[in-house]
Amino acid sequence: MSNPSPLDRIREVAPSLPPALAAVADWLLRHAVQSATLGIEDIAKAAGSSPASVNRLARQAGYDGFIALKADLARELQAAIGPVQKLRKGLEHSDLQPPANHVHIAQTNLEQMVRDTPHRVVKQAVRKLVAAKRVYVLGLGLTAHLSHWLADALAPYVGTVVALGQSGGTEQSAVRLLGVGRGDVLVALSVPRYSRDTVGLARFARERGAHVIAIVDSPAAPLATAADSVLVAPSAHAFLASSWVGMQLMNEVLVAEAMRANPKATQIAADLADSVHEHLTFVPASST
Repeated sequence: MSNPSPLDRIREVAPSLPPALAAVADWLLRHAVQSATLGIEDIAKAAGSSPASVNRLARQAGYDGFIALKADLARELQAAIGPVQKLRKGLEHSDLQPPANHVHIAQTNLEQMVRDTPHRVVKQAVRKLVAAKRVYVLGLGLTAHLSHWLADALAPYVGTVVALGQSGGTEQSAVRLLGVGRGDVLVALSVPRYSRDTVGLARFARERGAHVIAIVDSPAAPLATAADSVLVAPSAHAFLASSWVGMQLMNEVLVAEAMRANPKATQIAADLADSVHEHLTFVPASST
């Protein structure tokens, strides 16, 4: 098994840290790329803490000190820095015009998604989905429409699916989640700008014994700290707050793999086709 990444180490110890060290951990997770380039005094100042606290946090995460943590972060994040530079160069390239420049943005995010989400994490998430008694799907704010698509697409192939982000906002989402427990799965979606309520509801579900699958734009996303399985769908965009292409593709990955894992998937698909064909219109086949 591969060694945990420096961000994983920090996330693991974060819940038990005293306030001074927790502030440093929070800043490092939110500014992972800067953490690999700034000095200890700059990080301490930005986090509202002290250099001594930065060093103590590094030791809590299993390093000899900040220098070792910074070196590990630099190695880990080189793969993250590279795509950003590639994206910047691509946007500046005069030959890339719409829609090619936007396809380039999406392509860069998708390449990063493959690097950031190992196949074993996807397989673990799918195993939990198909074995779950109930699957709760949560997306608030800008991710609500993506979560609704995921809930609808999963519904025929897994156990009972409950879409949480419907009418009534966070309060009603919390009410719908009250029955969550061991044997259930919560799939939660979060991209910038992050919803605090999504993180809170995910923590509640995890405390009740549910397996939490987070689909996030970065390992440093706040929701990642409340999840058992973290699926990374980078969402960088030159103009929009977030790109939705990667997250929607990750949704499709989960649905397609859940279908593959369900031995009755072919029959279910046939039954669905029978039930909806009367309501559809078709393009006549051309005769040759």
